[in-house]
Amino acid sequence: MLVKTFAAAVHGVDARKITVEVNTGGFVAAGKQFYHLVGLPDNAVKEGFQRIEAAIQNIGFRMMRVKTVVNLAP
Repeated sequence: MLVKTFAAAVHGVDARKITVEVNTGGFVAAGKQFYHLVGLPDNAVKEGFQRIEAAIQNIGFRMMRVKTVVNLAP
């Protein structure tokens, strides 16, 4: 499944429009990383998945152990 939407990222004092694409599919064995966050190469990317996971849990959903690729492109 591929989902595409738009968001904004802060760059200094400016906000930049970014494209968010999420693709899921295929189960992942226990103990293996099941998500990949790509794009926007800085420290925000490293912390991004924890924020995404927290947001999903806060709206009442649960992260499934399927391969998930999140692409953040300017």
